[in-house]
Amino acid sequence: MGPHPGSGPARGPGHAPAIRRAGPRCARWVALAATLALRPALADEPPEVEIVGDAPSAPSKNPGVAGSVIREERLRSPGLDAGDVLRTQPGIAVTETGGHGALSTASIRGATSAETPVYLAGVRLNDDVGGTADLSLVPLWLLHRVEIYRSHAPAEADRLGIGGAIFFEPRRPRRTEGAVGAMAGSFGARGLWGHVAAGDADRAALVGVRFAGAANDYGYVDDRGTRFDPSDDRQARRTNADTRTVDAWAIATTKLGDRGRADLVVNAVGREQGLPGLTLFPSARARSSQSRELAALTATLPCGDGGCTLTSTTSALFARTSYDDPLREVGLGTTALDVAGTRFEQGFSAHLPLGAGVTLTPSARASLERLAIDPTAADPLRARRVFARAAALVEWEATDLLTLRALGSGECHSTSLDGRAPWDLGQPAGGDDGALCTQLEPAGRVGAQLGDAPVALFVNAGRYARVPTLAELYGLSGAVRGNAALSSERGVSADVGVRATAPARSALAGGSIDLFAFARRADGLVAYERSGLGYVRPYNVGAARVLGLELLASYRAARWVRAELAATLLDPRDVSPDRATANALLPYQPRLIAVPRVELSTRAPLPGVAEAKLAASYFYSASRYADAAGLVVLPAQQSLDVEGEVSLLGEHLAVRGRVANVLDQARTDLIGYPLPGRAAYLALEGRL
Repeated sequence: MGPHPGSGPARGPGHAPAIRRAGPRCARWVALAATLALRPALADEPPEVEIVGDAPSAPSKNPGVAGSVIREERLRSPGLDAGDVLRTQPGIAVTETGGHGALSTASIRGATSAETPVYLAGVRLNDDVGGTADLSLVPLWLLHRVEIYRSHAPAEADRLGIGGAIFFEPRRPRRTEGAVGAMAGSFGARGLWGHVAAGDADRAALVGVRFAGAANDYGYVDDRGTRFDPSDDRQARRTNADTRTVDAWAIATTKLGDRGRADLVVNAVGREQGLPGLTLFPSARARSSQSRELAALTATLPCGDGGCTLTSTTSALFARTSYDDPLREVGLGTTALDVAGTRFEQGFSAHLPLGAGVTLTPSARASLERLAIDPTAADPLRARRVFARAAALVEWEATDLLTLRALGSGECHSTSLDGRAPWDLGQPAGGDDGALCTQLEPAGRVGAQLGDAPVALFVNAGRYARVPTLAELYGLSGAVRGNAALSSERGVSADVGVRATAPARSALAGGSIDLFAFARRADGLVAYERSGLGYVRPYNVGAARVLGLELLASYRAARWVRAELAATLLDPRDVSPDRATANALLPYQPRLIAVPRVELSTRAPLPGVAEAKLAASYFYSASRYADAAGLVVLPAQQSLDVEGEVSLLGEHLAVRGRVANVLDQARTDLIGYPLPGRAAYLALEGRL
């Protein structure tokens, strides 16, 4: 496998690590946000939909599709990362490569992680190097909720997504508040954070910063490359896997007139870490460092009576990754490598009620993406992509019980390369020399919703496409080369499901259920093959078909007891007509994932205790293949996690604890990457 930019960056001698540079950059971003908070910004605070009790958690941007919401109280446990949170939801498979700070990715309904767009504060995190979003860089400590769209991404997304979409939404300040906290845990995990907010519902601003790190020196069983001969197994400890991270937020919101609102979100993160390599060949000196800054500015203003609104969104993303591998331990193809990516995006949309229950939402987006790769002792690479999309969503409430939705979209892509990739070995350079639109990809979806609470039936179908990333076209290094002849991945999907809530007066008081069956097919999938010269190169491999069934159910037996079950059955198959292997199951896709959870909570007036909560969840993922031929099997993954929280002094002090993998079950993910065993974490947080 070639290096992945999400696994973190590092620099050689003479280069300051990105985490050291992140401080001044964070300060500049925070200063900008604080300044804009004092005057009207051009941003929109979307209406907050609070669902009380045990109603199904339908995602607010598009409640007519299969999806779920994870709320803030589920994101506070110490030692938790975004991958741990997402794997508790149906339809999602998470791939991990180690402990805190190690690359982890998510995919939905058998799609690849590159086909699953991930957004933070409305800005897509999927880089244009590997196409995936690194979940380890998603900060949970200031998030308000996570919205998961398993069938169709909402119209607000800049990509409809073959594999749905995931939105991480930060907290918006609404009043004067403050908090400071600290965490310590197993394998050298530690954290320190704080934030302060001032203002009211009309105008407010928030700034916060968090420092975190981990040694990741957990133990594992080293089989010395003889997996089926336990006689030479030995206990070993993970080395060169430490991480240090600084993360800063600035959020400002202001009311514009009677019905308008402006919203600005800025986030900057920097990390320095080791690159541990495979367990059979651990690294000693390979390091990486990386930084990312994003900013999003959104404005919503009324355009007349009757609910008409206009929305403008502007965003920018700057990402830098550097690798330092003086001993050539991790397969970069060079001793040092710098990767920089930028994206600027502008979007406009309107919400136009047309009468007779019909609403039209037209939208347009345009973006410019650039990729710069600077390897040691080789010529640099510069690539560019211009993207534009026009779309229109029509929603018709035909009757009190029937709602129809349709969205049509046309995406236009223009890709170019300055000069020639240094590792192309004479093959023709790809690109279109900056033409405005050379590749047009249509996409769309239709859906119907019959009924509303307490029971609703949903039917959806859609067609999507994903254009190869710049690195897939032009390469990343001498070890990971590009293929300018790649074509787009294209897919179609359909699902049908039911969402139901039992009324409080019934025998199933507080119960809810989401049950969806789906089918998805994708053609032209991008995969990598290794050449006889030792480098890997992408190619369009063929077609895949995925069938599945998803369940998300909850039941409150009493006010203080709640049970939840998330389960996914999956049949992911390679249906390419020229498939070379007898095995048809897609690699890295488990056929069963089940996550039961039980939560006990009380607000009873105990002495000095405002609230107490205790929860236990059990994660089970079936075995899966690690190669297309089906010769290497990753065993089933299982983990019991327990977490608790006690709020004291009128909720001004919170004590939180978490024990992950209580039974200390052996877990591995990608070949050669053991996952941590039992780990305990404790956090204290004081709030104003």
